[in-house]
This record gives sequence, structure tokens and C-alpha cells, in this order.
Amino acid sequence: MKYIKNLLIMLLLVSHVNATEEGVVEDSSWWDATKHAVSNIWDDTVENVEDLADSAEKAEIFNKDPDFAKIWDKVTPALNQVLDIEKENETLPDSAWIGKDKTDNQSEINALLDEAIEILSISKTSQIRKQIRNLEEDIRSLKQSIAKYRQAQISAPIHSKWKTTVSDYDEKIEQLEELIQQRHRDIVKFKAQFSQQLTDRGLHVSKEQLDILLSSVVGDDIIQSSVVYDNVKKISQQLMLLTKNSGEDIEISQRYYGMHTILLKTLLHMQVTFTENISTKYLPKIAAIVNEINNISETTRNLLNGEVDKNHRQHLMANIGAQKLTLKTAELYKKHLKRQKDKVEIAKNKTRSDLRIAQNTYRTVRVSGELINLLRTSQKSFDTLLNIQVPDLLVFESLQMKQEFAILTQKLAD
Repeated sequence: MKYIKNLLIMLLLVSHVNATEEGVVEDSSWWDATKHAVSNIWDDTVENVEDLADSAEKAEIFNKDPDFAKIWDKVTPALNQVLDIEKENETLPDSAWIGKDKTDNQSEINALLDEAIEILSISKTSQIRKQIRNLEEDIRSLKQSIAKYRQAQISAPIHSKWKTTVSDYDEKIEQLEELIQQRHRDIVKFKAQFSQQLTDRGLHVSKEQLDILLSSVVGDDIIQSSVVYDNVKKISQQLMLLTKNSGEDIEISQRYYGMHTILLKTLLHMQVTFTENISTKYLPKIAAIVNEINNISETTRNLLNGEVDKNHRQHLMANIGAQKLTLKTAELYKKHLKRQKDKVEIAKNKTRSDLRIAQNTYRTVRVSGELINLLRTSQKSFDTLLNIQVPDLLVFESLQMKQEFAILTQKLAD
């Protein structure tokens, strides 16, 4: 209603201007006040795009998807703020000793893009992923408790009225093992829900690929990307509808299209962060782990060469076998990370190209219909981006190698 009221006021003001256009405006102060009022009305309109929630079309979409309504209400102020800061950027110097410059603005923009990514990551998928992670942590904790009970069982009495006996520990261990089995059954159930959530947003993964997503250090980032792409697609659809309903008002249409360009910038920011994390964080950690294992292996071989005791040699040989497994898994992990980085590089280049076109269009197009067509075309790009990042299958030579992969994930995440 506020938006409609503002438009009516603007129409009345324009009518008055038309009525006096042929003559000279006698009261210049009135005219200045009128221009100031129109400017305030426009600013109020564009800075509160999220207030358009009373439109019939938007209300219908939001009633069908209340979670999306929350995302829209949270993210649109950030998008508008970035749009305004970028507009301000055009008049700022590249650097300045005193006052604001483009560098200051870019830091503010990056913070807002991080905020937008966090908002766009909200989904049931993220909640299910958290539940699976909690169950996995619970299983690890239960296994540690079992190990403590088995250790305590060694010195426990057979019979006692006051102390925990061997049979008491057996009962405790049995109860914990049953809890572990229940946790595994819950994980299977949540994995099925998780897979369905990904399928619903267009990301089709096999059971094996899902396991990789859930065990890889970049799995959460890939999942986050799928959620963000889906929510960005929905927001872009809504902007397309609002642009269509704005009629031939190019200024309002451009404002909506401007928000679309900020969505693309948000995707690019997320993709750049993803590739930088792999290059500067995870791959160096893998290299450090490999270097450490090589040093340990050299020490182990030296010990083996000087050892004559048969039992000691067997232990050292087992250690060398475990070290080889870690090195082989680390090499597999490195290839996995590089492949995912390459995939996101492709997505990043596509987003950067789309963003350049969108920014150029934002500044030049003067017909709202062209903007609608471009927004419609962008929907296919989001689907393409979504499927680019589907992880390749990893071939684990054994269950031990798969377990070692999970151990390396914990080390990389630290």
C-alpha cells in the first residue's frame, strides 16, 4: 500500500508539472520542494523493495514457501545496500588519505556479500546436514566410552556389591552398541531425506556421491552452493515477476535488475572463496601431511633396518603399511580437491562472464521487456552452475582407505 500511495503522489505531482509546463513556474521554492519530495519518494521506494510483500503474486509464492519468504525479507535489504554502495562508488576516488574511497567501499561490500551468502544458505538441507553431523559425533563419543569401559573391565572384579563388575561393563557396552546401531539407522533415514532435498533443487547425486559430499572437507561448501543457487534462482524469478509488473517504468525495472546483478556478484564471491580455500588452505595442509608422513616413514624404515626382534619388525612393518595407506589416501584427496577446484573455476568463469553482461545491461538497457528476457535466460545459468559442482566418484581400495579419508578430513578441518 505504501508503494501504491507513493506512486499516486508522484502522478499528482507530474500532473501539476504538466499543467504549468507551458508557463513559467512562479514559485521556484515550491518547485524545489516538489523535486525534493519526489526524490524522497523514489528513495523510499527503491530502498524498501522488500516492502512489496503485499503484491498478490508475491504473497502467493510466499504462502507456498514460507521459508523463502524469510530469506527474501532478510536478503533484499543487503542486496539493496550493496547496490547503493556501488552507485556511490562511481563518485569516489580509488584511494584517499582523508574521507571514504573505493577500497573502503569494497570492504563494506564484501561484508554484505558474506552476509547475503549466509542468508541464502538457509534451508532444510543445512538442518539435515547438521543432524547427520551431530549423530556422527555422537557415534564417535559412544565408541570412546566403549573403549574406556573395555579398559576398565580389565581390572574389574568378577563379583562385587560395591564396584562395577565385568558383567556390569558388558551390559554397559551392550547398551552403548545398541545406541550406536540406532544412530546408524537414524543417519540412513536422514541421508534419504538429504538426498531428496538435493534432488528437489535439481542436484542429482548417487548414494556414493552423497557419501563423498558428507565426508569431504569441501562437501559442506558444495552443499551450501547448491542451496545458494536454488535460493538465488527463486529470488531472480521473483525479481523477474516484479519487473514484469512494473510495466514500462524503466527506473523501477533497472532497480530490480540491479538486485539481480548483486545476486551474481554474491555467487562470484562465494565461488572465489571456495577456490581460494582449496588453494591456500586445504592443499597446503595436504602437502604438510604428506611431508610429515614421509619423514615418519623414513624413520620407520631406518628402525626396521636395524631391528632383529621378530615382533618389533612386525609392528614396524604394520606401521609402514599404515603410512603407505595414508600417503595413497592423501594423493586421492589431493586429486579430489583439485577436481572440485577445477569445477568451481568453470562455474566462476561462467558467473564472471554473466556478471559482466548483467552490469553492462544494467547501465544501458532502456526497455523493461529486454530486462525480463535476460532475467528469464539467467534461470538456465543457475541450473548449469548447480550441476557443474556435482562431485566425481572416488574409488576407495578398501574400507580402511575410506576411514583414512574421513580422518584426513578432520585434520584438514582443524
